[in-house]
Parts: sequence; C-alpha cells; structure tokens
Amino acid sequence: MSALRSRFPSRDSASQPARSPLTRLRPSLIRATRSAAVLLFSVLPLAADGTAVAADTTNLPIKVSALTWNVCGAWRGCVEWDEPEAKVERVVEVVRQDPTVAVIMLQEVCLGLHAEPLQQQLGEGWLVRFRAAPHTGPGESPDGVVSCDADRRGLPPGDSPSPLLGGDEQGGQTQDQRAQIGGRRDVAGVLVAMKNLPGSQLHPVNMTFVQDPSQGAACIKDTGNLLFACSSHFMNERADPDRRSRIASGHNFRDQSFFLQEQGYRTVIGGDLNAAPDSVPLRPLYDGNFEADSTMKTPTFWSKALVKLDHIFFSDHGWDSLGAGILFPGDLSDGHWLSDHVMLKGSVTPTS
Repeated sequence: MSALRSRFPSRDSASQPARSPLTRLRPSLIRATRSAAVLLFSVLPLAADGTAVAADTTNLPIKVSALTWNVCGAWRGCVEWDEPEAKVERVVEVVRQDPTVAVIMLQEVCLGLHAEPLQQQLGEGWLVRFRAAPHTGPGESPDGVVSCDADRRGLPPGDSPSPLLGGDEQGGQTQDQRAQIGGRRDVAGVLVAMKNLPGSQLHPVNMTFVQDPSQGAACIKDTGNLLFACSSHFMNERADPDRRSRIASGHNFRDQSFFLQEQGYRTVIGGDLNAAPDSVPLRPLYDGNFEADSTMKTPTFWSKALVKLDHIFFSDHGWDSLGAGILFPGDLSDGHWLSDHVMLKGSVTPTS
C-alpha cells in the first residue's frame, strides 16, 4: 500500500478557507439567482412565527455517510467503458459493506446502463433519481441530451419515460426531462440516491443553475427528516476554458442549497466539480458548508495528473464532521480500475 499512498499523497490544511460572500460574480445575476431560489423553495416548512423549522435528529442514525464517484461510464474513452455492470456492482458493494452510507452521488452515468440497474439492485430501501446533462465527458448537445454511444450500447427505447427521471422545480428549459427525453435510455448525466431512513419522505427535486441553464444537479429532498442531497458535474476545462460556467455553477449551487439550509434542512451537495479545493469556482461552497475531507484534500483524479476534482460539502447547520477517505474503484491486486476517478466517502454525525 505504500506505493499507492505515494500516488495519492495527502495534504494537511491548517484551517478551512475563509467564508466567501457571494458578491464577486455579476452582482445583478447573483441577485436574480437568489430571487429564483426563494421562489423555488418557498414551499418548504416554516414554523408558525415564520422562522425556519429546526432539524429533527430523532430518526437519524448517529453516523451518516455520503459517497461520490465519477464512474467514467458515458463515453467510449472512459476507463473500462464496456463494464457498466461492474461499476454498478462496486457501488452496491460499498453500500452493503458500510450501512452508514445514506447518500450516493454518481457522475458520467447512463440512464439505462447505470442508474436503472442501481435502483434495481439497491431495492425499495433507496430512491435513485437521474438528471440528463448536456456536458458529459468530451461531448455536448444543444438540446441538453448526450447519448451514451447508443449504437454500441444496444439500449432500445422504452415504452415510457424512466421513473428515475424527475421534474425540475425551477421551470425553464429543463422543466420536465420526462417529456424531453421520452422513452430513451441511452442518455448520459448524473444521479443521486438517498436511503429510506426511519421517518423518510423522499421527493426528487432537480436543479437548473440560473446563470448557466445548461448546468444543474440531480437532487432528492427528505421532508420527513429535513435532509437534502444533490449530485452535480461541472464542465471540464476543455468545455469551460475561462471557468465562467464553473464559477457561475459554484454560485448557483451554493445559493440554491442555502435556501434549504434556511428552512432547517441539513444539506449534502457535491460531485465531480472539475475544480481544485479553495479555487475560485468552489469558494462560494465554503460559505455555510464544510468539505468532507477539508484537512486531507487527497487527489481523486489520476488519469493525466493527480488532482482533487471530486467533492462533498456538508452544511455547517446540522452536521459535525467525522472525517473522510478514498475508496479505490477496482481490484488493487491486478490494477484493474473501473474509473479514472477514485471514490470519495465522507461521514458526519447529526447535531441539533
């Protein structure tokens, strides 16, 4: 394991980065984003006096873990692109080995090859939701749908839209991907899965980022336990060389989750954000949140350079950190890895 540790060195950080006010990128657009988020989440519960409902810890386990992984499964250049079953089985294996995992965030997945099989294998104890993404790997599409190489994947369309597709509460171009995608199963995107904990009432709530509507997140809201989780995949540097989209996405992701926090929700957001810790695109996310591995910051991407691109942010409200670590996506003995990203798992304990 010493050789592996040298490939994935850890870096200690004396303190978390300073909280960043949301005032640096296009103030008028940021105000518009906040206004949209207020409208979006105005249906969340408030107490009789108008204050936010306090998060209840009664039904929550003492330890809650979240897993994020870019499975590299949506295009031909991916590592082990022809082994979707193995990628899904690896996720299920982690969940079965660690019953504290309550949130799963996956990126570069295909609806019919990864998302639907994952729901089937996890069973009724979990809810999986998928959001198609117009920028996945090197490809992009103006209509917000990227094909997972349908010609080689052999994914015939279904008779009706997948039940894993959710509506988008923001409205706009991606108001309801069920209508947009129809019965196709060959689309690429991101997924989030949440465990049915005692008292759970799970509802899919996708996000569209206001400043860059091509971007967004797959989300699930637990109104019973006041939990909220989202998986996103920001553009990579080839698609976004000046970082404008990633900077906007960082602000939007923070703004929309912030209003959940104001309503008493504990939030878990993250994914492959294609940006390093403390970088400009991610600075907004440190405002009101802490990163799962804020002291280690271990690299998670190894294909071309050792760099940390995958992140889990827990809200300051309602969580105390229990640490984080990486899980290798494959068999270390023979070097058979299932992705060019490692898995990142973070753990917290609920607080009142």
